[in-house]
Amino acid sequence: MKTIKLLALLMCCSMFTFNVQSQEESRYQKYLIHMDPVKPSMQAEYEKTAAKFVKMCKDNNYAHDWMTLTTENNEYHYISTMNNFAELDKNPMASLREKVGAEEFGEVFKDFDKCYDKHTDYVLSLDKELSYMPDGMKTMIEGENYRENTKYYFAPADMAKAVDVAKAFKKFYSDNNMGMHYRLYNSGFGTDSTYFLVAVAAKDAMDMERKSAEVRKAMGPKGAELFGNLNKILLKTETIRGWMRPDLSYVASK
Repeated sequence: MKTIKLLALLMCCSMFTFNVQSQEESRYQKYLIHMDPVKPSMQAEYEKTAAKFVKMCKDNNYAHDWMTLTTENNEYHYISTMNNFAELDKNPMASLREKVGAEEFGEVFKDFDKCYDKHTDYVLSLDKELSYMPDGMKTMIEGENYRENTKYYFAPADMAKAVDVAKAFKKFYSDNNMGMHYRLYNSGFGTDSTYFLVAVAAKDAMDMERKSAEVRKAMGPKGAELFGNLNKILLKTETIRGWMRPDLSYVASK
């Protein structure tokens, strides 16, 4: 009898763990981001090499997708989905290197290395529940390649409060059918601090300002309350503007 009860308990625990994992997977999408801070004098050379690398991937049917974001301060962010941290132990480019040969493959990365002094990798997690995307959860939006990404920094101890603030903003946007949509990402492995990154897409800088003006007008007194609660936990903000670059991105053939 004790054995049966123990087996039943283990099965319940296993089901609970599975359900929690499934909920986590449905709510969050992890992204691995490789960032190259390119020297201004080498930007043209860097983009030439990046385009060459995209062509190499297309010609050799490389199996892994990525999106590319370039920012006003010459940072190039290569964004690819990841399912778990075990993927970090693998070299996804090993098959490509084998196809094109070590010498040709190495030359491309030697050309990349001339254009910056360092590079970094980090992980962000898209929180679908705290994002406001009524037309569907998309990262690449047709006709809207301009990006305004704002980091809202807070202390790790204030995570629960930050989530409550994010929920309040989403409720307001949803209740008022706001035209400005956004995706909210959690900082993660390799990031410098704890923050939420809120990404907004637009056609260009003028279109972004138009959307922002409409939001400010619609928020009225409620905006003061929402931002007042945000400011209570906020350490600092940082806004990064740039463009998604389909020409330097890669979509694998299915």
